[in-house]
Amino acid sequence: MLMAGKKGFSLIEMLISLLLGSVLLAMVIGLYVTGVSSGAKSLKYSRLRTDLQSMMSMMETDIRRAGYGGNAFLVGSGASKTVDSINHCIIYYYNHDSVLSITDANKMAFRFVPAKNEIQFGTGVGPLASDCYSPGNGSWTALSDKNFIKITALNFTENAVSSASATMRSVQIILAGELVSDNRYSHVIKTKVSVRNIEVK
Repeated sequence: MLMAGKKGFSLIEMLISLLLGSVLLAMVIGLYVTGVSSGAKSLKYSRLRTDLQSMMSMMETDIRRAGYGGNAFLVGSGASKTVDSINHCIIYYYNHDSVLSITDANKMAFRFVPAKNEIQFGTGVGPLASDCYSPGNGSWTALSDKNFIKITALNFTENAVSSASATMRSVQIILAGELVSDNRYSHVIKTKVSVRNIEVK
């Protein structure tokens, strides 16, 4: 029972209040969904960059050591180089684990296989980069996650500076990839690696 002089809300006022509340709630939910979606995309892009940088760091670290261990750990025709590369593949040897003589574990390479969308690390590979994709040349393990990253480029370019007695070699590496789920998210890394061990003539 209403007391004298007291009035409640009319039906129209209640409907307007509900409508305004619903609009406000829809706006808040929309902002929340947009924020969550944006956060998920940022997280994926961050992982893309991290994964590519991790692969690049691994290649840089290993290639710097190429040729360590002496003449038995040189590659290329006539075993005359610290590294041997073609566009998508680089081969190098070095004496890790202080082995007394070279083994398959010391014969290493990185290559990009577009058909499989994989960057692979190989051991037991022959000394010529031109044979990098030959059947039976080495044992290969995938480094990249082909379900998450589409590798769009992996290129190795050698540069040599020679004197009368020695050659210093460096390698430019370009690595590029994009998200498999959304190719608008892509990343490119370029670096130049100086091989620490010189080629003595």
